Amino acid sequence: MRPRSSSSSRRRDRGFTLIELGVVLVVIGLLLTMVVKGTGLLDSAKSTSIIATIKDLTTASRQFKERYRYWPGDLPNAGVSIPNLPAACNISTSTASIGDGQINTGAEISCAIEELFQAGLIKADFEPATGMHAVTHESGTFRIIAANVSNIPNFQPGTNVIEITNLRCASAVAIDQKIDDNEIASTSAGRAKASVASCTSGGANDPVPFYAAAMN
Repeated sequence: MRPRSSSSSRRRDRGFTLIELGVVLVVIGLLLTMVVKGTGLLDSAKSTSIIATIKDLTTASRQFKERYRYWPGDLPNAGVSIPNLPAACNISTSTASIGDGQINTGAEISCAIEELFQAGLIKADFEPATGMHAVTHESGTFRIIAANVSNIPNFQPGTNVIEITNLRCASAVAIDQKIDDNEIASTSAGRAKASVASCTSGGANDPVPFYAAAMN
């Protein structure tokens, strides 16, 4: 005699109902929304942190100029005024370009962050490879440099900039929206711009190779 099937076994044979499938899809949708929102919040936090660093470096550089009359890196005989500097940063007054208002030589660019740090104006991490201090973000670095020798020279003549490497596209766009004209293109007339015409999150020019903001 054939055994009678239970109601539970019949439900299993029948598979999922439309209501059950709908519940699963709703749950998946909620999870995806949470992931997207979480990514957006993370990008926003990173952008806020980078903007804070840009402002800190700009403020510190201006304070340095008020104190020593030169931009960091461009101070002749810096070791006389700032203790603990590496010998490479004690650039003689006879050296070409020193004291000209532009952070435009290799030595000046390398020493700008170090001079700010040793002057007590910023915090920075020591880099054993260079023997100097550096300011970094998640996947790149900050440096202080004359725009005309940077990777984004399209600034007003005489401008020094804070140049940032390897910014996520979303971060670069968000930063420009908050501190400039919402146009990251290298041809932008604004005071902040990238080394590329545009970027796409997860696609072309992501990360953005170079992004710079004017400090004077």
